[in-house]
Amino acid sequence: MKTTLILILAIVLLRSSVAQACSCINPSGTEQKKIAAAYQQDALIFVGRVLRVDTVTTTDTVRVAPTPTGSGGEQVHILQHKKLQYTFAVSRKLKGEVSGRTVRVATEMQSASCGRLFRVGGRYLVHTFLVSQKESLSGGEPENISPYYATSLCNRGQELNKTKRAELKQLRELARAEG
Repeated sequence: MKTTLILILAIVLLRSSVAQACSCINPSGTEQKKIAAAYQQDALIFVGRVLRVDTVTTTDTVRVAPTPTGSGGEQVHILQHKKLQYTFAVSRKLKGEVSGRTVRVATEMQSASCGRLFRVGGRYLVHTFLVSQKESLSGGEPENISPYYATSLCNRGQELNKTKRAELKQLRELARAEG
């Protein structure tokens, strides 16, 4: 009976950890305040056309010590994580630095994981954040990595033909004021 209860509890915990959905905290206030807050928060904002999309796989190795009652040495687990990486031709930079005429932006593969999907050939207003560290898989200090831009459903942005002119105007004014 005790074993059955432990097994049921393990299954419930496993299923609840897998079934996570995207959840964003949306700021309150007027649309102008939301645009201004996003401008302050995001590292790179631009208008661009999607040239291509690639799937990028990262691989991490985790060494797990055996349990005190276990025998043998360390166990090694290899964890792989896939993301989409979009290459955009930048037509107008509104905030941040872009080296060259293109920029790569990563996102999760599914909207359930907050991934923002773009259509090759589509033109978009894109808000991104800069990723420069990754969490330690062993619970230690974060590890510095080569910086890259990423976006999610929690960032502003949309197809350019659905973006209001007032938003683009406000972003241009914020960029001018920033100098």
